[in-house]
Amino acid sequence: MRLSKTRYLRGLQCLKSLWLHQFRPDLCAPVSPGLAHIFDQGRQVGELARRRFPGGTIIAASHDAIPEALQQTAAALKKGAGALFEAAFVYDDVLIRPDILVKAEAGWDLIEVKGSTELKDVYLPDVALQRFTLQGAGLPIRKACLMHVNNKYVRQGALDLSRFFRIEDVTEMSMPHLRMVPSKLAAMQAALTGRDMPNIDIGAHCSTPFDCDLRDFCWKHVPDYSVYDLKRADFGVINELRNLGVMRLEDIPAGFGLTDTQEIQVRVAKTGEPHIDGPAIKGCLKHLVYPIYFLDFETVNLVVPPYDGMRPFQTLPFQASLHVQEQPDAQATHFEYLGDPKSDPRPGLAEFLAERIAPKGSVVVYNANFEGGRLAELAQTFPKHAKALAGIKKRLWDLIVPFRSSLFMHPDMHGSASMKAVLPALMPGMSYENLDISNGEMAFLAYESLMAGKVNAAQSKKTLAALREYCGQDTLGMVEILKVLGQYAA
Repeated sequence: MRLSKTRYLRGLQCLKSLWLHQFRPDLCAPVSPGLAHIFDQGRQVGELARRRFPGGTIIAASHDAIPEALQQTAAALKKGAGALFEAAFVYDDVLIRPDILVKAEAGWDLIEVKGSTELKDVYLPDVALQRFTLQGAGLPIRKACLMHVNNKYVRQGALDLSRFFRIEDVTEMSMPHLRMVPSKLAAMQAALTGRDMPNIDIGAHCSTPFDCDLRDFCWKHVPDYSVYDLKRADFGVINELRNLGVMRLEDIPAGFGLTDTQEIQVRVAKTGEPHIDGPAIKGCLKHLVYPIYFLDFETVNLVVPPYDGMRPFQTLPFQASLHVQEQPDAQATHFEYLGDPKSDPRPGLAEFLAERIAPKGSVVVYNANFEGGRLAELAQTFPKHAKALAGIKKRLWDLIVPFRSSLFMHPDMHGSASMKAVLPALMPGMSYENLDISNGEMAFLAYESLMAGKVNAAQSKKTLAALREYCGQDTLGMVEILKVLGQYAA
């Protein structure tokens, strides 16, 4: 029943999750490719962090080899190590492997490394548990720090680790959490020694602060379309409905006190008929100017900036799909750009956009904040094309607005305004399900693998083709969605 800091954080979020993880680990969902990538980036950040402390001693024993790790830690301390990485300590049935410990004049400095760009409250219980265990094991702690990525750092040449990282003293901030550790540990140990699974209902804690990998098990009684899908509803409203015995969206009683948007959503669910506000849709469409350019980007954002002039986690657009429709009812012409994964894709992308999008005509996108942000960054980075890119940004027309504003809601959209929900609802033959790359996360991971040289030539060719098909579907889908909206504009 020994606890680690990972299991401690799980227990803080939900004792039921902790119990199931101990006794029914088979119910945990497998790690998704996206989450695995996050873990990989975390390991990469950890390795870079150690380079800030040259000469440190890494405890090489694996996390499964606890006796060996404890022995190696004791030996390193005895030899007078000035810095320890992944050292092992046990106290009160808690095992920890601190990222970095640095010898100070009066004790040791604990440094917890995180791959994020800011100090988050959820990190403080993590630090507190480590302080509790280290001090209990007899290692004096002078201060506790959080080491995280500095998103203000701009790469120029070789990676400057002194500027890539920030170190913040969280000794005082973590103190309230430190005081709570004994009682929290007692509650967790009591839950783990109990024969029965803790009776904890689903709620906001299932995804706060982390998405729980036991959600499929705990939510198995929830219908596919339920009160939890009610648009912009907090858990207070949802719990009130649950107390009334309502689980399905279509069972919400009349007069419950929903917002206008929620009333539309429930009515569509009950009747199975779409909601269409023709005059309002017409008001949106009247602002379109031909020729129309349907534009979509695919991007990656990496913790280590791959090119000069970039910051950690800065979004890097590597692909663009463009459908051009000269006149209403005219067939759209397709153009595309896909950068070479072995070099910076942005110069070619900026040139592609400046050449293919004329100074006149609406530029239709799906979520203008995102595309607008990329255009602004490209304009700032490449002054040669700044005027053209700024002009494109000014002419953006956001196709998500009629759906986000509930001017059009189809029952198959299940209240969602995302492209993945809207397109198959309006155009059933244009589902993403059969594509080799079917969402933005898959596109991100595929291109990142190409950048890192993780695939052979044959697989690389196949991946590039799949990227072109996916991105092209997005802009062709926008062409078809706009056509459908035009049919309903009164």
